[in-house]
Amino acid sequence: MLYERKEIPELHYMKHIHDDIDTKYIKYDGSILKKTLTPYIFQNDIMNEWLNRMEPLVSLMFDQTNVIKNWKNYMVDKYDYKRR
Repeated sequence: MLYERKEIPELHYMKHIHDDIDTKYIKYDGSILKKTLTPYIFQNDIMNEWLNRMEPLVSLMFDQTNVIKNWKNYMVDKYDYKRR
């Protein structure tokens, strides 16, 4: 999420147009709470709206741990989440 948002979308697209489609990484943008929490919580309209608003904040927390992980590796961008 942070990796795509740090530059304009057109530039990001041009840099990564020929990248291989690799599904070994996980994007936390819009599905982390829906996949980890029980569906019973989402039945309540108020709770559903609140959790949908919390989704970007939770994914941002996971992206910031990637910054810590990439801090020692100077060859990789600090916001990169596709490398292991």
